[in-house]
Amino acid sequence: MASALSWLDSSRADQQRMRELLNLFSNTESRDELGIGQVRDAFSDMLFPGISTLHTRARYLLIVPWCFQDAQGRRLRGNATSARVSRNERTVISALIRAGRPEGMVGRYTGVKVRTLPSTIYATALTTFGIRTGEEPVTRSAAETEELAELRTGMWHPTLPDPPAGFPTELDGELTLGPDEARWLRECMLARVPNTLLAHLLAPERWPALEADHPWDDAVTAGASPEITRAALHAGRFSLAIHGAALLYNLLVAERYEAAGLIKHAAPVDLYRALLADWAVELAGLSAWNRAEMWSQVIEVNPRIATNLTARRFIDLWLDAVATGGIREVRKEQSLRTLIGERERSVKKSQSRLTNEKLLRNWSGASGSARLVYRWPQARSMLMDIHNGCAAESEVELAGA
Repeated sequence: MASALSWLDSSRADQQRMRELLNLFSNTESRDELGIGQVRDAFSDMLFPGISTLHTRARYLLIVPWCFQDAQGRRLRGNATSARVSRNERTVISALIRAGRPEGMVGRYTGVKVRTLPSTIYATALTTFGIRTGEEPVTRSAAETEELAELRTGMWHPTLPDPPAGFPTELDGELTLGPDEARWLRECMLARVPNTLLAHLLAPERWPALEADHPWDDAVTAGASPEITRAALHAGRFSLAIHGAALLYNLLVAERYEAAGLIKHAAPVDLYRALLADWAVELAGLSAWNRAEMWSQVIEVNPRIATNLTARRFIDLWLDAVATGGIREVRKEQSLRTLIGERERSVKKSQSRLTNEKLLRNWSGASGSARLVYRWPQARSMLMDIHNGCAAESEVELAGA
């Protein structure tokens, strides 16, 4: 049996997307009820490659390799190595619990019983940023173990910072990056994801704007290259345009909800009518949108979008309606109501709230109703960790001057 440490490239990205899907599904504001997830994720990968909705703190990009290196240095065999990695990760959780459960800690509420460990959550990022440089060799026999043990050191970047003393039983600094760690992460990420919004915001003078709600805000893209600015502009316009579809879908659900006599949520129809009216006011300027360029960019990131004809047709029909500028009464447009209803039923099938009475009764009052922000909160958190760590280095230098 192959070791669990052999992360297969062919399935890692799909596994990460499934975990992100489950995470989004637990957040009623972020669900993909209309099947536009491929485009959403392409924009996310374009702006913030390597970042996931599951990410919390940047130091896990070092903690995970340290857990592996400790296990690999013990020259264990087969599954014993993966078991040691898991043990190390849970030992780190225990250390963080003793330190007061810092913000962003994996297992902050469940402790060592957490099911999804950092090595799973950060797997794609470690490869994307070049921290993980190779696959763990698969041990097929006891005779190969000694030979392969020497090769395992090549699994990680050769200049990976050393773990703090006492690791994993102790974790000095908790989830705060030390100056050398932060500078090293910045250099790795800049080398692997150049000319992206993530790289732009990694520059020493480009602290992410904490007040910015969206990654396309001027405070975020200021000083970026034309290529980065265009990508952010397309992402922002798509987010605005498709938001109306999400709001109309929730209006359709709200109408069924009230018609069924359900009262847990007060006046949801009035709420979504008002939100749609506000949304329509924001649409000025989208008629000049170069959608051909937008499609070209997202397809370059994910070529499978080009063959997802049903999703592209739905999105184009909706964007065509948005581009006309004549849908201020979108809630009354029967053709658009039909478009949204048919799309949701085709995507959700038996799980459609427009047909499934049980799911209608359990409606949270908001399903996929928030604007797309393309992992901006997670990216901002990771960026702030790195900037704060590098700033601490500057403070140390000034103190010693």
